[in-house]
Amino acid sequence: MDDVIISSRITEDLKKISPFIDYPSFTRIINKLTDYAEILTEGKLASLINFNYRLNASQANMVIDLLIDIQALSRIFGIAQKGKRDLDVEYISNIFSDVNNPASTSSYISLRNVIENRLSHQVQQYNMNMSKSNTTMSIPVNELHGHVKTFKDLMSSNITISHKARHGFIAASLHDAYLTILNRFDWWDDKTYIKFFFNEDSSSKKNLNIITRETRLTLFEIDDNIKKVTEFFQNIYLFKTKPKTVEQDFDSSGNDQDIKPAKREGHNINFSDKLLVTPFGIQYGQKIDEIIESIFNGDKIKDIQVMNSEEIRRMTSTLYQVYKALPGSLGMQQNLKMSIDMVYYLLGQDYGIKRFTEEYIYSDRKIPFVRFFPEVKDDVEEFLTRLFIIFFEDIFSPIFRIIRSLDMKQYACAFIIKRIYLIKGEEMPVFGYFLIKAIARHGKIKVT
Repeated sequence: MDDVIISSRITEDLKKISPFIDYPSFTRIINKLTDYAEILTEGKLASLINFNYRLNASQANMVIDLLIDIQALSRIFGIAQKGKRDLDVEYISNIFSDVNNPASTSSYISLRNVIENRLSHQVQQYNMNMSKSNTTMSIPVNELHGHVKTFKDLMSSNITISHKARHGFIAASLHDAYLTILNRFDWWDDKTYIKFFFNEDSSSKKNLNIITRETRLTLFEIDDNIKKVTEFFQNIYLFKTKPKTVEQDFDSSGNDQDIKPAKREGHNINFSDKLLVTPFGIQYGQKIDEIIESIFNGDKIKDIQVMNSEEIRRMTSTLYQVYKALPGSLGMQQNLKMSIDMVYYLLGQDYGIKRFTEEYIYSDRKIPFVRFFPEVKDDVEEFLTRLFIIFFEDIFSPIFRIIRSLDMKQYACAFIIKRIYLIKGEEMPVFGYFLIKAIARHGKIKVT
């Protein structure tokens, strides 16, 4: 805990919750909140966080505070039920599976519609409480600043907070949540936003949330924060569960399998990647790096390039027919070598999927291929991904014969992806990204 994780405040949050929240439980919480398409009540959110009933109310609230601080959740308010003086609290999840194009997910569209509907109602309520003649007039953001200050000043006192201040505070919370979901750098030009709010803030203040006065993050930045926090719990989890003596597998003949974790005694190694000094990295890092080097810099890619175009076309046609008839058969023994050779061939090419499809799968098309390709693109990508998964499972089988835990398998996949990026860098071949995609699918990792 000597390093600052994102900020000193979030580091303090992590210190508080790390005694009772571990990597698997935090990952499960994030998975439950990903693409959550509805507004969350306090009770529902508490049940998602305290899914195994191990936490008390205080501990669950600490987790919520962390998620609020990294802006994975937005807190919004509404008028409380009759007989209560304070406001009701609800939450919006800002965690989406596709942060680069969130509008492609139905959950994002649904959630944005819910917030916009609530804003339409709140604009009317606000203007009515402010005694304005036009109830559809957009709310000046400068007014909201004053209402938020008034609300916060009176919140700790015994004085009843006026309806004006309460509705101003509610509108301010919806404003902050909506701009996070809107996820635009030029949000002030958004027609829907202008319908709800009139913003005259200076450019230096425009990107600050009204209620917290914190800098508003994009969905991509929020996703990056989640990854940093997850990695923090992951590192703690690995140190708490240091690898025990490796269980050796035996084949049917009783012989030991061909891999043991690489020993590091006597080696003076300069680690440039922090993952290599984790218990997992120390035990398996060298072997993983050797396999990656053998894939991209070994002789296999060079050897397969001597095959002529007709041989590659026949091999591709055979594998594609197997995929169309029974995809699961691609990994059978009679197809395994062809699948691996096919991947090595692709890793040596500098062209993309379109040219590959036109030359080796649909080479006899009579119509212009540029019109035909969009119809088959997804199918061909799935075919190639399956080939790369088979390749990955075979080439990295020495590692996964040892690793048994599902969590450790997922961590191993993430470790391998990072090492590929670090080792290959900008030299990554075009089809190398299919290998990344295949590893991520094998490890059930969401990649952007």
